[in-house]
Amino acid sequence: MENAILDYGYRTLYGIVLLGGGLGIFARIMYVRTRLLLAGKAEKRWDLVMVRAKRLLAIGIGQKKMFKEPASGIMHAFTFWGFCVLSIRTTLLFVNAFAPDFFLPGFLHPLYDFSKDITELLVLLMVCGFIYRRVVVQPARIHYSTEALVILSFIGGLMLTDFLYDGLHYGGMAAAASQAGQSALADHYLSFIAHAPIGSALASYFAQSSFDPATMQWIGEANYWVHLCIILTFLNLLPISKHFHVITALPNVFLSRLEPKGALALIDNIEERIINEESLGLGRVEDLSWKQTLDLYTCTECGRCTVNCPAWNTDKPLNPALIIKDLQSHLYDEKDRILSGGEAAKSEEGAIPPLIAGVNPDAIWACTTCRSCSEQCPVMIEHVDKIVDMRRHMMLNLNQFPAELKLTLKNLENKSNPWGISSAKRSAWAKGRDDVLELKKNPDAEWLYFVGCAGSYDDRAKKITDAVVKVLNAAEVSFAIIGKREKCSGDPARRMGHEYLFQEQAMANIEQMNKAGVKKVIASCPHCFNTIKNEYPQLGGKYEVVHHSQVIWRLVSEGKLNLAQASEMRITFHDSCYLGRYNDEYDAPRETLKSIPGIELVEMERSKQLGMCCGAGGARMYMEEQIGTRVNQLRVDQAMETKPEAVAVSCPFCLTMIRDGLKEKEIEGVQTLDIAEIVADALVVPEPPAEPEQAPAAEEPEPTQAPMPA
Repeated sequence: MENAILDYGYRTLYGIVLLGGGLGIFARIMYVRTRLLLAGKAEKRWDLVMVRAKRLLAIGIGQKKMFKEPASGIMHAFTFWGFCVLSIRTTLLFVNAFAPDFFLPGFLHPLYDFSKDITELLVLLMVCGFIYRRVVVQPARIHYSTEALVILSFIGGLMLTDFLYDGLHYGGMAAAASQAGQSALADHYLSFIAHAPIGSALASYFAQSSFDPATMQWIGEANYWVHLCIILTFLNLLPISKHFHVITALPNVFLSRLEPKGALALIDNIEERIINEESLGLGRVEDLSWKQTLDLYTCTECGRCTVNCPAWNTDKPLNPALIIKDLQSHLYDEKDRILSGGEAAKSEEGAIPPLIAGVNPDAIWACTTCRSCSEQCPVMIEHVDKIVDMRRHMMLNLNQFPAELKLTLKNLENKSNPWGISSAKRSAWAKGRDDVLELKKNPDAEWLYFVGCAGSYDDRAKKITDAVVKVLNAAEVSFAIIGKREKCSGDPARRMGHEYLFQEQAMANIEQMNKAGVKKVIASCPHCFNTIKNEYPQLGGKYEVVHHSQVIWRLVSEGKLNLAQASEMRITFHDSCYLGRYNDEYDAPRETLKSIPGIELVEMERSKQLGMCCGAGGARMYMEEQIGTRVNQLRVDQAMETKPEAVAVSCPFCLTMIRDGLKEKEIEGVQTLDIAEIVADALVVPEPPAEPEQAPAAEEPEPTQAPMPA
């Protein structure tokens, strides 16, 4: 569209200089970042493209996880969607530097003009909301950041300069045409932007104002170039700031793990690698995979992981966001030596220092592996995997771990249970019973009941085992147990970082189960359940695995259990992390409780996906909690807000931690019960049919005594 005053010839030269310089600097920064990424270890993340695309649409484009916090989620989502819409406008403005008369063709031009203006207004409002939130509200999870305010100012500046460019540019041309007596041309200029509500309103205002038309157009042109300068400055700030996620978030979501959430990565050929003294886990920068590096690039520093971390909430040194930032900072500090490669990285001077040197060991061992951090992360960063990888390195390479774990490891190695009780006593709870048989006596059983260490040895947990057996028998489920040959599932060893011991214990169980032809497994401990279901397949153990709460609900819904025994009780349910966040099972325990007459189920404020850990996961069950408040006490406080008569659980570890928390806080009159125990108490077991009474024998006449001879 021919300008009434300005000659656009200069735009091409300026456009070449601006684009060449801006994109050249950006390309250089991204070249280094990309080389650093590709220096990471190989990792397969390109499979199942359609599944990944679906996740990208829901979590990346749809911003699904952002809405876990509605207020900030709405603001962020509209800002993100706004940028998607405005990317077309940005492209057009750069094209206009070389082709001033290029616009979207046909109906697309008015349609996009309208959409663009509404979007820019919404983004501008969201920016104001973000600034207010950061400066005035100041949520605990967000630290004051000048960088964030600069970025927000840039975003707001982009919206304002675009509005002003449209208003002054077209308003100035219309004013110039009017002054020249060309009213039809003036109307044409204004009609061209008529579908952009804000741009047209500004253009009409300026066209009718007393401002000099030439000055208006020059100011409009200045806004055009300021807009482009902000875009390129913003682009170059992204990869060197926390806003790198603007570039990396969508790829990170697309490339996030598709394997079960409960499966840690397997270390192949571990025995050979230990013998060869290879670095295991995450100890040095070279140990990072390319995907782990992408995670470090993508952290938004939003703090959602931190405020939902049970360790951080009880004054432990663990801050999941800080773990990621510490790793990122160390990676950037060492980038020159990493990229130099070859001998420089191996020489004493150029040797890359240990990665974990910059991370507080207490933070590494404070993690309960509850996975709340990853659940809340809107860009799918995998925090727990990195923490366990650091534990692996400390355990297997450095032999550095909390002193309390030495005895636990010894017991696991020698007796295959954390308490060091003889393996011969593992099935003592079932001795002399005819309602539960071992596989060798019942080889055709449909289900294997994997009892686990707690259910076999712990006196309180044995009551859960008894309840499960009672329920299964009442529904006439065909099942058997391994007995004294059952080993620890391997969960404690793996979560504390002893991958070798985990594989040894897992393989022992898998060999027995495969040899016996096991196809289906019931587990009472969510940790055993998760390990057998999600991690045994890595070693050749593939079974249908259910938790006892799932099989109980299945039996209830199929009408195989009669829960008619009324139990007047107000109950709140505590979600096990390894049943809930790791395996997405929230409904089965709740539906079971709702099916029992007389039970009033009340939810804690933090429940289901937001449920807080009891503090026992990640092998914390076997470590002393010497820093800050005890996690289980905080969880008990949350439970007590519902004024329950009982706290229901689905995990023997959770039961122990909640029960101990109640004792430590001297709370009386509140029971801690497993789902299976509640169901067993409500169960109406039909009396066995009475044996038919035998008819009384016919009475024989008494013999008459012969008269005595006279």
